[in-house]
Amino acid sequence: MKEINLKDWPPIEGRYLVGNKTSPVAVCTNGTVDGIDLEMDKVAIAGKCVTENIGMEKIIQNIVSNPNIRFLLLCGKISKGHFVDQAFLSLKKNGIDENKRIIGAKGPIPFLKGINKELIERFRNQIEPINLMPEQDSKKIMEKVEDYSKRNPGLFTGEAVEISKVEEIEARSCPDWIADPKGFFIISVDRENKRIIAEHFENNKLSRKIVGDTADKICKTIVYLGLISDFAQTREHSMYIARELQKAEFALKNGLDYEQDTSLAEAKPEAVDNKDNKNNQSAGQFDWVD
Repeated sequence: MKEINLKDWPPIEGRYLVGNKTSPVAVCTNGTVDGIDLEMDKVAIAGKCVTENIGMEKIIQNIVSNPNIRFLLLCGKISKGHFVDQAFLSLKKNGIDENKRIIGAKGPIPFLKGINKELIERFRNQIEPINLMPEQDSKKIMEKVEDYSKRNPGLFTGEAVEISKVEEIEARSCPDWIADPKGFFIISVDRENKRIIAEHFENNKLSRKIVGDTADKICKTIVYLGLISDFAQTREHSMYIARELQKAEFALKNGLDYEQDTSLAEAKPEAVDNKDNKNNQSAGQFDWVD
């Protein structure tokens, strides 16, 4: 067996907490982000997972690349519309079919198409899933962590698995800007009426004004009206407009100043909807998938 080097583990990026890399226990909190406080010196890795496909693939790759991990503790609340815990249990019991669908999984998208069958079988042989759903009590979860740590069967003895990383490309700005022949947009926020405004100019003259409360609606309206030309920088222009509209929507909902082509200003305390902020501030604290 190859020497285990955990310096750069885990290999797959994501929003998760890494603890004791030699611990035999990993924890998946499913749809729970806040409220589960783990003693990370006793846990190898912990994070949430909301989907039966990409999220599970990330977990599988990070686990099989660390043969110390022998248990995956499933806890937390069930993600709305998904059944990650049931998918993991089905994967362990049944494996996948010829289409890489997890046999017996009842979720809407239980397909592991992004990883090869060898990794999946390695995961099935290496890991015992521990079903503690829908437990969110930190003390009870840690009791299980300690219990299974004592049952540690030791390093998995299969061949060491190296997860190859995808090519990393340095982002760069668009080359010389080309104007859209159909015109340009001026985007602004109307706080009083709680809406986003996208003004379209043709030949430097205002031709129409699109208003809405979400970037999605305005983007779809722009497409429906055919306001973007098929020219050399169609994609760049479309992505730019979508990006600016998304910034405007975020600013509108979070009490921030918005000015096109500039970074979002600091929040105005008196304009912030505290209820909305409270619901959103923990949305991406840590999870095993995006």
